[in-house]
Amino acid sequence: MRTGTSAFLAVVLSVVLTGCGADGEAQPSAVGQSLSPATAAPAASEAAASGEPEAAPVNPVEVLARNTQRAYAACGGCGGVLALSGADLQAAIDSLVAEHSKQAGPALTRKNAELALYGPAGTTPKVAGDNVQGYDVLFYDASGKLVLGRQIKTFAGKPNQFPGRLSDAGPNMQYDGELLVQVAPGVDTAAVEGMMKRFWGNRSDARLATYQNMWVAFRSPDGRPLGLWMPGARGMGVPG
Repeated sequence: MRTGTSAFLAVVLSVVLTGCGADGEAQPSAVGQSLSPATAAPAASEAAASGEPEAAPVNPVEVLARNTQRAYAACGGCGGVLALSGADLQAAIDSLVAEHSKQAGPALTRKNAELALYGPAGTTPKVAGDNVQGYDVLFYDASGKLVLGRQIKTFAGKPNQFPGRLSDAGPNMQYDGELLVQVAPGVDTAAVEGMMKRFWGNRSDARLATYQNMWVAFRSPDGRPLGLWMPGARGMGVPG
């Protein structure tokens, strides 16, 4: 990465991510953390085997900067706001936990259900409910405009199964917004980064560009952040 690009990226990430944690606890700045090196693009025959749509290639640094800012603005412990309280909050948490207890994978924890309800300032979350394909939580502003959608997945499968789960989520989210992934106990930041490398490694840049407006926020069962990664920008993300 060129020196000028690196400096720009460091400034963006230091402003956006300083202080971001599971419970508003101070976290180290992203400056000084090394970003994942780009993973080699697959051969043309591998890319052709995928049924995913394609888009014009994008600048990965711009994708990282834009989506990191959006993620910060909606993140519990970062810049996000919890607009629900009392009985309304508990009902929303109950609904998310109940919905994900019926699906494949481990149950969603109440901590991550609560974190999933944090959104951009000035918005109110609406839980989509059972058997609704697409976002699990939608954030609307005072005028009724949809500002952000968040889909939730719990994942405890093998690393080579993760790319398929992410690929399935994309069209359900209209390739926009946050995919919050609760991983199994013991999964660390290195393992999370490895799952993203598998996703990038099987797709051409044109196919990855379809995901340019999505980001994946990984959390442990107790809500600890394990990385923020860009499926639409090869090698781009913030570990931990």
